[in-house]
Amino acid sequence: MRGRRAFVAVLGIAATLIVGSAAPTVAAPARSAAVSSNPLQPGPHHVAVKHYSLGDTAYRIPGFLGPIELTGEVFYPTDFSGAPYPIVVLLHGRHQTCMSSREATGDWPCKKGYKAIPSYRGYDYLAKPLASHGYVVISISANGINAADWQSDDSGMTARGQLILKHLDLWHGWYANPKGSPIPWPNVRAFDFNRIGLMGHSRGGEGIVAALEQNATRADPYQIKALLPLAPTDFDRRIPINVPTGTLLPTCDGDVSDLEGVHYYDDARYRVPTDTGPKNVITVQGANHNYFNTSWSPSSKFPGAIDDWTFDGGTKKSACSPTKPTRLTETQQRRAGSGYIGSFFRYYLGGETAFAPLWHGDAGVPHSIAPAKVSVTYEAPSVKGRLDINRFDGYGDSNYLGGAVRVHGQSDVSGCGGADSDKYASCLSRQQSDAQREPERGWGFQGVSAATVTWRKPSDSIANDIPTRYGDLRKYRAVELRTGLDFTSKLNAAGKPQDFRITLTDRHGKSASVRLSRFSAALNYPLTAPDFDVVPHLLFNPARVPLAAFHGIDLARIRTVTLAFNATHQGRVVLTDLAFSN
Repeated sequence: MRGRRAFVAVLGIAATLIVGSAAPTVAAPARSAAVSSNPLQPGPHHVAVKHYSLGDTAYRIPGFLGPIELTGEVFYPTDFSGAPYPIVVLLHGRHQTCMSSREATGDWPCKKGYKAIPSYRGYDYLAKPLASHGYVVISISANGINAADWQSDDSGMTARGQLILKHLDLWHGWYANPKGSPIPWPNVRAFDFNRIGLMGHSRGGEGIVAALEQNATRADPYQIKALLPLAPTDFDRRIPINVPTGTLLPTCDGDVSDLEGVHYYDDARYRVPTDTGPKNVITVQGANHNYFNTSWSPSSKFPGAIDDWTFDGGTKKSACSPTKPTRLTETQQRRAGSGYIGSFFRYYLGGETAFAPLWHGDAGVPHSIAPAKVSVTYEAPSVKGRLDINRFDGYGDSNYLGGAVRVHGQSDVSGCGGADSDKYASCLSRQQSDAQREPERGWGFQGVSAATVTWRKPSDSIANDIPTRYGDLRKYRAVELRTGLDFTSKLNAAGKPQDFRITLTDRHGKSASVRLSRFSAALNYPLTAPDFDVVPHLLFNPARVPLAAFHGIDLARIRTVTLAFNATHQGRVVLTDLAFSN
């Protein structure tokens, strides 16, 4: 498989912090449940596209056993009305490198009678629309790395990071001197090297994190302002901080089927109290690994282009089968990819505040992206915008603020996940044997600490007291948590969603209650399959309820936040990361 290292699920956590540039200042949105801009609407700029190549063996990296091409494609606005234009670099993942009319191979350079597989051209569908909104998009080829990364101790991640920086160096050189520039020099002078975003697919997702790490050691580093790992690997558990990071997870991924990229979010959550970078997870239901790249998709007719969901033996009864309405087509999946990847950079890199509700978790899926079902998890920066109530990192009788935690009724509350798989049990009532089912569990190294909650009566609840000094919530916009439904528990009806209420009580004794399902699909039943398959996954899904929905209470004097399990008669769910947020 292209994404994983011979299916060694985990080798240990490096816990290395990768420090990015300070996060850009982005204005807070108005209280809204709608995005005021269609992320798929083309922009006003005419876009030119130019292929460039310095040769298939133009680049050698000391210690890496193989030549690497310096080949790419640049999309850029032809006018200068919005210049300077932010730069977005795209890096594909591991795939076959060469093809004939009958087969694909892993050679590099390609043998006689074979030509290079243009993996770097697989993102044209999102590059051109993004460029039309005033961005320079550079998609680079990494076939030479893919041909030899199996000989590298780090699966070629250092080389991928160096390749990204090498392409930036090329363009920065052409910015200073037009000699050899693939495009007219005035257009290169419109590049903004103070605003750079990186998107990496599969192993490319880990490659962009390596680039961030290497860039930080430079005497004159580039200003990398946003990272988007797409269906990424996370072999070495590097932790980007101080840079907006959004990880996209496709639930029918048959390559990186353990969805290990979720750790870029999970590992960073509480690691550094001064972290200025907001974090997002974008979960796309029914999407696979390959369809985000047109060169890897069956419609390309290229050898080696397949539906990766079949890697893990999926059957037609699976919710990931192309015969099911729960599975996205190539076109539907790429609409979701273009809309979310494009708007991520337009918000965090370009400061287009129309997309703030989408990236703060306040908006539903834009109509233009339907029928894709997408959820966005948002964590405000540690240094501002968030007040943690209960992290559920070792369940006890007091919360993170020092307030009491009171369990009422017959609720059974216990810890799961956490530091390693031996310390805490599975978060599922019937433990599964592989990391694929529980991507956020420890599995021998740092995982998400959570609490499992089982209730059998509608009188059951968990109350978190808020100390007086923290009770003024007027500067926050929502109460949020992450939660998931235990699909192995008989207390949850198969195929049916779960629900509970969040109740806020003020110091005057007045209360207001809101059903979670009114604002979140976090407790929907996950995609399933009758046999071994890439689904189901227990993911900690976002649940965010605006404080404006709690009527008739004094938000300046809140005393208690209660999770009341009175929306259904019984159930079993997982809880973590309860907080107030902007």
